[in-house]
Amino acid sequence: MFQASDYANLLQQLEQFFADTTAKKPVANPLDPGELCDRLALDLPTEGIPLEALNRDIADYLTYGVKTAHPQYFNQLWGGFNPAGFMGDILTSAANTSMYTYEVAPVATLIEKTLVAKMGELVGFTHPEGQFTTGGSNGNLMAMAIARHHALPNLKQTGLANAPRLIAFVSADSHYSFAKAAHLLGLGTDQLWQVPVDADGRMRVAELERLIAIARDQGALPFLVVGTAGTTVRGAFDPFAEIAAVAQREQLWFHIDGAWGAGVLLSPTHRHLMQGAEQADSLVWDAHKMMGMTLMCSVLLVQQRGTMLNTFSTHGTDYIFHQFDDDPVDLGPSTMHCGRRVDAVKLWLAWKHLGDRGWTALIDRYFSLAAQAEAIIQAHPSLELVTPRQSLNLCFQYIPANPQRHRNELTRKIRQVLWDDGIAMVNYAQIDDHVAFRLVICNNQTQPEDIEEFFAALVAIAQQLEQEER
Repeated sequence: MFQASDYANLLQQLEQFFADTTAKKPVANPLDPGELCDRLALDLPTEGIPLEALNRDIADYLTYGVKTAHPQYFNQLWGGFNPAGFMGDILTSAANTSMYTYEVAPVATLIEKTLVAKMGELVGFTHPEGQFTTGGSNGNLMAMAIARHHALPNLKQTGLANAPRLIAFVSADSHYSFAKAAHLLGLGTDQLWQVPVDADGRMRVAELERLIAIARDQGALPFLVVGTAGTTVRGAFDPFAEIAAVAQREQLWFHIDGAWGAGVLLSPTHRHLMQGAEQADSLVWDAHKMMGMTLMCSVLLVQQRGTMLNTFSTHGTDYIFHQFDDDPVDLGPSTMHCGRRVDAVKLWLAWKHLGDRGWTALIDRYFSLAAQAEAIIQAHPSLELVTPRQSLNLCFQYIPANPQRHRNELTRKIRQVLWDDGIAMVNYAQIDDHVAFRLVICNNQTQPEDIEEFFAALVAIAQQLEQEER
């Protein structure tokens, strides 16, 4: 059934792929969709082919894919490579189980419970429960569903037809997943009110209070406020303790989207950014981001045990769930998922490999690299931060010598050359009227010299573009 020789070529190709990555070969070989389609054998055959004949397809996938472990990959809020996590992915794919019952996933269930307890303890939750989800967006969706159930438990049976108008509050810089959640849960995106942020991108709590009062005056029912730990663009952390005080007074569910930033809890030096998070009712934490696990590896944590089961349990499940304990060991009834991939094992193996101190060293090194990048920007006469650095996101622009030259257009052109030439992959984002580079530091393969090389390449490209346009 399984013969290692059948997979030897795959392992050799992966070894070469990572060798090319560490040797700083191009981060990608970008092609437009039409040209790439022509180069790939995408058609599905009528008759199957032997395993060894798949080697060309594997080679094409690796050749034209993006090297997200490349030290110059700064594009998303994830990247790098964790060998223990990779081992976990292989292990769970081979074992091929699902997370709904202890019976079919005994070891994985206990591993997931162990991680939930550990991560909940780091947040400061007293009696945490939680589950791994299929991504931070789904975790946020589940949190909004839990908040709605907490506010109006009867909706589970009666639906929204005769329910009061429910209002949720998020910061203006919150993740778009909340708008999707409001739509999917039947609230409507108009009932998701954006709270203005300050100059650093942090929620203005006085504005939150003002909007809650307006909602109540309109006869609506405020039920949820969301704080963000590490906003997607600026990397800002909302004032959680202040938000918690308002949420408790106004009887709102307080959720924190820590998909990006909750990883700072692993560092005694930087966990102060999460001050007040222990007062939240729920929190999402993506271990595939700052902790470097392979996608997906997301956890939804809830302060009070039993909350998830009360929200998501339903009838018609006796064919699979046979336990009726007050604290059931089966994870399936407490989630919106049925079948679910085993994502906890890779994080567990990585944690066993690194230990608490290893995680601390990783997070602290990221902040050191971010400080290095910030110092380069501040020291260079042609680089300028668009917004102050608060964590691991650096938003900046190149300042053209010709004041008539539009910075936003130049940002896009520089970024495109970096990408087309395979030098680096870095994204850009809109901040007020600025189109700024968004440099994200969360790749464990990146070294200080890679930061130096990135900025040297960016400035050289910018200067070349300026010369060509004179």
